[in-house]
Amino acid sequence: MKSIKKKVMMFGVFTAIFLALQLNVFGQTSRISGRVMGADRSPVADVYVELLNEVESVLNRVRTNSSGSYSFIGLSGGRFVVRVRPFGTDYEEQSREVEIVTYVAGRQIADDQQVDFFLRVRKDSKSQPAAAGVVFYQEIPPDAQKAYDQAMININANRIEPGLLDLQKAITIFPTYFTALDQLGVQLMKQGKFNDAIAYFERAAAVNERSRNSWYGLAICYYSVDNSSKAVESGKKASTFDPASPQIALVLGMSLRKDKQFKEAETALKNAKKFSKGKMADAYWNLALLYAYNLKNYKLAAEELEAFLKIEPSHPDAQLLRKYIEELKSQK
Repeated sequence: MKSIKKKVMMFGVFTAIFLALQLNVFGQTSRISGRVMGADRSPVADVYVELLNEVESVLNRVRTNSSGSYSFIGLSGGRFVVRVRPFGTDYEEQSREVEIVTYVAGRQIADDQQVDFFLRVRKDSKSQPAAAGVVFYQEIPPDAQKAYDQAMININANRIEPGLLDLQKAITIFPTYFTALDQLGVQLMKQGKFNDAIAYFERAAAVNERSRNSWYGLAICYYSVDNSSKAVESGKKASTFDPASPQIALVLGMSLRKDKQFKEAETALKNAKKFSKGKMADAYWNLALLYAYNLKNYKLAAEELEAFLKIEPSHPDAQLLRKYIEELKSQK
């Protein structure tokens, strides 16, 4: 009788760990991504984009693809610089500062920053680069642009409240200002004001339906307010515009699981592992939850937890999780 009670108590402890860690929705899977476009708003392909830290040491370097897109994944919190090095073109080099925030209202999240570049032609250039395609573009009234620029100066300096007021000012001047609507949604989401963020992301998506960032933000916010069907709908929409994003696959898988679409959730979470090249700890964690609690495949749950601990060997509950792995392996 004593051993049975102990086993029940242990299972309760492990269940509590699982439930608590489910709140750690997105883990350390932050990324910076975006597009590099020319003065004519056409994609600029095959140019270098560098990620630098605060002391301007190069952390990573990638090339833009045929649509001008680039991505840096698996980032921790902190301040970074993204620099475009358009060697062999008529464009000027350009840099932007970006802050990654991985904690919101006491919860660890993934910060997914969309940083687009519109390159300027060098003054000494004698030619204009040829257009390569058409992307979303708005003519912004100067006063609205000025308010938005001031908002980003404040936000980048961690003066969040003045920054929010400037974003609202920009939107008041130009109500369909896509970038301001989307950015205000991002900032409200970071503060945990998910319902407020939803309103702005929806307005942004209505202006630019192809914005993967707005749909991804909606998926996170709807998941956070327990509207699983809307989270699934938004996650699927985001994935159509960025089909190989591990972050989108993760939130889609979690939303599908919450919506009790367990087999589809398994597929999405496996995709999150694949797209992150096996580096996304949260994908393994959420697959373990799915297998242990929903699909009742304890062997696979144990395997996913073991993979999770390989990525997170210093997890504060690592010892308890190893014991739970052994419990899972003994289940039939």
